[in-house]
Amino acid sequence: MEKTGEGKNSKDLLDVVLRNIWKAWELRAMVLFTLGVQIVLLLLGNRRKSSPKIWLRVLVWCAYLTSDSVATVALGVLSSKLGEANEKSGHLDDNSKLVALWAPLLLLLLGGPDTITAYSLEDNALWLRHLLGLGVQAAATAYILFMAWTSSSLSVLSLVMILVGLIKYGERTWVLWLASKDKLRESMLTPPDPSPNYPRFMAEYSLKQAEGYHVTADEVIEVQVPAGTQSETAVQLTVKAYRLLQIFKCLFIDLILSYDDRDLSQSIFKDIEWEDAFQLMGIELGFMYDLLYTKAMLLYSVWGFRRRFITFSLTLLVLALFSLAEKYPNCSTVDLYITYALLAVIIIFEIYSILILLSSDWTDVWLSVHNKSRALHRAVTCVRLPKQPRWSNSIAQFSLLRFCIDENPLFCHGILKRLNISEKLDKYHYTTFERIPPNLKQKIFGRLKVKFGKLEKPTDISQIGRVLDEYGHTDKMWSTKAEFDQIILTWHVATELCYYWDKQDKWNYADYSLSILLSRYMFYLLLMYPFTLPNGIGQIRIRDTFAEAVKFFEERPIKVQTHSNTEPEESRTVSRHPSGRRTNKVVHRSQKALQSACKMLLEVNTEVEPTKVKGGRSKSVLFDGCRLATALNKSVDIEMKWQMISNLWVEVLLYAASQSRGDCHAHQLRRGGELLTHVWLLLAHFGLTDHFQMTEGHAIARLILR
Repeated sequence: MEKTGEGKNSKDLLDVVLRNIWKAWELRAMVLFTLGVQIVLLLLGNRRKSSPKIWLRVLVWCAYLTSDSVATVALGVLSSKLGEANEKSGHLDDNSKLVALWAPLLLLLLGGPDTITAYSLEDNALWLRHLLGLGVQAAATAYILFMAWTSSSLSVLSLVMILVGLIKYGERTWVLWLASKDKLRESMLTPPDPSPNYPRFMAEYSLKQAEGYHVTADEVIEVQVPAGTQSETAVQLTVKAYRLLQIFKCLFIDLILSYDDRDLSQSIFKDIEWEDAFQLMGIELGFMYDLLYTKAMLLYSVWGFRRRFITFSLTLLVLALFSLAEKYPNCSTVDLYITYALLAVIIIFEIYSILILLSSDWTDVWLSVHNKSRALHRAVTCVRLPKQPRWSNSIAQFSLLRFCIDENPLFCHGILKRLNISEKLDKYHYTTFERIPPNLKQKIFGRLKVKFGKLEKPTDISQIGRVLDEYGHTDKMWSTKAEFDQIILTWHVATELCYYWDKQDKWNYADYSLSILLSRYMFYLLLMYPFTLPNGIGQIRIRDTFAEAVKFFEERPIKVQTHSNTEPEESRTVSRHPSGRRTNKVVHRSQKALQSACKMLLEVNTEVEPTKVKGGRSKSVLFDGCRLATALNKSVDIEMKWQMISNLWVEVLLYAASQSRGDCHAHQLRRGGELLTHVWLLLAHFGLTDHFQMTEGHAIARLILR
């Protein structure tokens, strides 16, 4: 009994100790956690536009969601602690007064860094919720300050920091409102145009007729002078991109442009080089990302600089006065250090934000447009940070064949399956990213210039089939006379099979590698982001094709040639199931396994059309792709075959870009950017889309008297 009592007492003692530790550290932990989260958002919030890595997006997403909630809870805990201390002794001790200073600092942190205001476009639509949050948090901070108000310097410093916090939090809410779709659309509409005074013109017309004149009305056309085509500096390109964005940003919210806008853009792009064209696209889209997801709308103005100077100066002043004011002998050393850390880190935030501001393309535009002195240019250049990439300059790759044979399975798949997240994680697991080679950009741009010369918009899906006609492959036109998602999936399977078939002979043509890059990229978009492509049943086709491939490999084990023995070693059957179930037959396959799998598929006799065998119930196109690959592999000229395939994939990309919506591309900007978005904007600049539907001539009527 005594041992039982001792055990119970020790357990109670442990509970008391843990409870005391939590009571002493709960507020400190929340404040420090909020500070750490803000550091993550400041350093990584803006990296999303230049990195497609999933871990970065997950980290920023977690930091973004927890930053507000933890800071709000911390304000509530702080208010409760001050209330308890006031009730217990009738007044606040020195430590409670010190801790009360954390309230306006938390309000300031709730304003967030300049590098991220919205994680997604939906956050901009919730600006009213943030406005309500601003009112609630400001009221809570004012209540805490009221409870802790004395004639001491701490109360005065808290009052100053509330002003700074309101500026920062107010900026965030204001930017969310400006970037919301309705406000953005309203800001991009041109001012109402009442047109010339028609009654006055006709009155003068009638008067001259009455005087005996023979009067006719004619038009005076204002001719726009096209931009020059001489080589330009990086700053000049940045300014040109900014001016183009003021016209073409309407496309991101699905507004239309005038034919005059088209003519102006065409005058710039008709003689431009492909490097400058893609650089202009990167700068424009970088500006657009800043407008939608950061505080750029407010920062890059005279008042934006003034507000940043005010917040920095006041915070620095508070830190200096706090350090020089009376000592705090009765305060906790830990709380004192946390207060110093909060003020110091906030000042570092401000300095870093100012450096980012000075290092941005927006500053280049501002300095150039306002013709600032060279001394100011040199001063800004001296304090600039290294330029960050404007986008990832990469394209995602997803191979259906590699996914089907499960070459590299996920760890703990059974647990992930029970959590119902295995399918989503598998897709990310098998996605890779490749740098975009310059010759791919050059090929796309060259194809665009050809279409521009012919005034041929890539909005007709039949243009994909014309590539086959150009190379004399009319017998394969059936593969392009289908829905768009079916074309992508059929040609992806065929390209994969041809790729591994010709890889045995070590072909190394440029179009050989470009074809597989575009094939895997378009399949990736169809699988992961179908909303960026024309509507269809792509997801159903992918599932059915995947199920048929799995069934095929389960019935026919893959044979892989080993290094040590010339005899083939029979591999285990495919370890994946359409439902996601995994068997115990797991094996890591090499490139030779993929080549063996392709060989097995190509050995299937496809003389009879697969649709005649399976009917319309299954939407699988696996053996349609095999049939197409078999026909393509009969080509004698391998180089010409891959040139045709690469040109066809470029046409597929152009058609997909011409049919996509601007809001979808706005969403993709926060994921590192997409090649599809750059091509879509290029098409618009060349006037090869349906975004130009308004006539906005510069004609001015005049009377001609005879």
